[in-house]
Amino acid sequence: MSLQVRRFIDPFEGLESQLTELIGLITIVPPLIEADRERRWEEIGARPGDPDREMIDIYETEAGPEEGWGHADFSRTIQTAAVVTAWGVFHEFLVRLLFESYLNYNLKRYPALAHLVADEHRKLDRRFEDLQRRYSDFARVDLKVLQNWDSVTHAHQLRNALIHNSGQYTQAYLNTKLARRPTSDDLYGFTPPENDAALINRELIPLSPDFTEQVISDLIEAAREVRDTLADGPSTS
Repeated sequence: MSLQVRRFIDPFEGLESQLTELIGLITIVPPLIEADRERRWEEIGARPGDPDREMIDIYETEAGPEEGWGHADFSRTIQTAAVVTAWGVFHEFLVRLLFESYLNYNLKRYPALAHLVADEHRKLDRRFEDLQRRYSDFARVDLKVLQNWDSVTHAHQLRNALIHNSGQYTQAYLNTKLARRPTSDDLYGFTPPENDAALINRELIPLSPDFTEQVISDLIEAAREVRDTLADGPSTS
């Protein structure tokens, strides 16, 4: 998922490359899918009529279950994958940047210490909260006060909701400052509930290409800010 961050010599260059490609993915692929569906529909309509079958039945049969009988919301699927991948890349970027900037020691002569550092690396790969704390411990940087950190918190909780709650609202997501609440368009004309509690575990967090692109773009800017902050040296606070 985050191999590009490791493949590039500059971790930010790797992050920016992969996240930019994800923006291309969500922009380019869904229209291609819809165009292919329209082509199929038009091709079926141009055939000689079959009095025993409705056109929609032919269309759905030819699309098959792998396409949700021609109605699968592939745009949301692609956007979900893009958000989850973007978050994984961002997390990997922060781990690599921290280790290369503050923990880049040759410990071949000290296997016990090397083992401890390896364990620390695995822990930071798994727990984002521990990674934030280690930035404060080792780099003297409080990530939570950075200008773009609200967008990071939003992306993190969006990713968690998409993975762990089937894309439905969670209280943790609604607690973020940038949480997107549904509109009547998202709810097919129904009035959105005034109480956030009515959204939790009931409504899907609405995704759109513009919204998803903004989430990913915000992660690029947050990564840039972290990189520049570390380049300026540790905080004196």
